[in-house]
Amino acid sequence: MTTLTVGQGKEYSTISAAVAASHNGDVIAVDAGTYTNDYATITTNITIEGVGGMVNLVSTGDIPNGKAILVTDANVTLDHLSFSGATVADGNGAGVRYETGNLTITNCYFHDNQDGLLAAANPTGTISIDHSEFAHNGTGDGYTHGLYVGEIADLTVTNSYFHDTVVGNQIKSRADNTVIENNRIIDGTNGTASYDIDLPDGGKALISGNVIQQSATSQNPAIIHFGGEGGPYAGSSLTIENNTILNDLAGGTALLNQTSITATMDHNQLYNVTHVASGPVSESADTILTTEPAIDTSHPWQAATTSTTTTTPTSTTSTTPTSTTTTTTGTSSSSPTTTTSPTTAPSTTTTSTTPSTTGSGTTTVTDQGHHYQHTWHWHWFG
Repeated sequence: MTTLTVGQGKEYSTISAAVAASHNGDVIAVDAGTYTNDYATITTNITIEGVGGMVNLVSTGDIPNGKAILVTDANVTLDHLSFSGATVADGNGAGVRYETGNLTITNCYFHDNQDGLLAAANPTGTISIDHSEFAHNGTGDGYTHGLYVGEIADLTVTNSYFHDTVVGNQIKSRADNTVIENNRIIDGTNGTASYDIDLPDGGKALISGNVIQQSATSQNPAIIHFGGEGGPYAGSSLTIENNTILNDLAGGTALLNQTSITATMDHNQLYNVTHVASGPVSESADTILTTEPAIDTSHPWQAATTSTTTTTPTSTTSTTPTSTTTTTTGTSSSSPTTTTSPTTAPSTTTTSTTPSTTGSGTTTVTDQGHHYQHTWHWHWFG
């Protein structure tokens, strides 16, 4: 293993030159700073890491390779890199374009690109994202997203912050296995994102411990989408547990399940969610919040960037929401545990049902003892 250094007065002045000289197992250590129009296609198994802070990779025009600032075609680890301004002629310019291999992203920041990260299908490939931020990505055409992953083996997203995606989806995954855990996925006050999480082909999915907020100006009423773009993969399953799901859109729905697979929703906190789910679901011990909590808007990568100066980002979350707890009888054979409200028990117990489609674009839902018929206006994204 060799460490190649990049920066003023170092071995290489550009990341692209260091990548071209790299071999499997090398580490490219890049001094913090701004590197403009420094594009590279990576075909060696390497690590690129920022030293002394964030490395800002800024694109100021259409990218010559027609894909991304960095294209990964090997086993690659990226740490403390920022990607912005990525555009290409076909409208799908990305901070990073994944092609093959195992991609690990830690403490990175993707903002103001046509796509944040765009991943091609690869049946054995994996992508892992941790303590990273995706902000203001998308062009507004509905075909560009914060994170869009084709059919790979595994996608894991943890401890990260997705926000203010423009019209497209915050996270869209066609992976066989998707884990989305302990993230903040936030539309923002006037956000226009469509689904916060879109799993259009199903797959085995775990959505756990996240804070998910849908804005009043979202492009779709559903917050999480499962299936709907062809038949789901064999063995698909969906578990949504221990999340805080906040809705500011009139008529918002936590889950749109367009498969025949029964999803599991368990121990989530729900604020202002008009319909818990459309489609088959087994729901238990979800809690209804009566006050919308404040949202932490700190950068997840900042603590690691500033750890040498012991600076810790300050959370803006200071409100403990008041809640009541709803016990739901799900469709599974086991009975949920009854939970008592800390104040007054809800007057109505929610019964989980499998909604029936009554016509094109119209879904009938039974929720908390009431009958709703809502006409959905879906925007389908590629």
